[in-house]
Amino acid sequence: MKKKIIFLIIIGLIAILSYQIRSFEFVLLAVILLSLIFLILAGIIHAFKRMNRAYFKIPVIIICISLAGIFVSLFRPYEKAVLESGTVKEKLAYAYATDQGDRQQLRSYSRLLGKLEQRDEERLAQVMSLHQQDQIIKPMDKFYAAFIYHHSDNSKDYRIASQLAAAAAQDPALKDHYQAQWLARAAYDRYMISIGKEEKYGTQNTFSLEME
Repeated sequence: MKKKIIFLIIIGLIAILSYQIRSFEFVLLAVILLSLIFLILAGIIHAFKRMNRAYFKIPVIIICISLAGIFVSLFRPYEKAVLESGTVKEKLAYAYATDQGDRQQLRSYSRLLGKLEQRDEERLAQVMSLHQQDQIIKPMDKFYAAFIYHHSDNSKDYRIASQLAAAAAQDPALKDHYQAQWLARAAYDRYMISIGKEEKYGTQNTFSLEME
């Protein structure tokens, strides 16, 4: 009875963390992967030397708890995609934050539960409106806007993303801003590939720690 209560408490805690903490589901995926690797290694060893069943039971329990947490995370609500009121800087910074935040949720990559495409369209529409009104002037605002354009799906928007990102990266205030410098290269490469040309900086075919 005591073990069951402890088990339920652990599941409850994992469920709460999964619901409250964005990206926690990716930690659980890593835990599942490590547990599976352990089970495979234990299975190989067991083939030559008999092992205690606990070596198999505990990883299976961990996997089940992790899967429960991942399931709960799929129902974590999104924040509003865009900010309806505020300054240009506030709107762009918010759009950038939700753009990155959405990509840190596993549900965003599910066709059934994810709304990434729809939310990207909302952000792009707002940024387009600001851009057409010539309100994107400051270097950091250009960086934020470029990231939103960068997540569009056509070469026209990729070109704008590249232009905005380049302008932001060239500003002295952002010369040491890693993400701004990275985006200038990535946006240019993405635009080049979209029009059938070769990328220049090799950002599209290599692993990057930055969110794309």
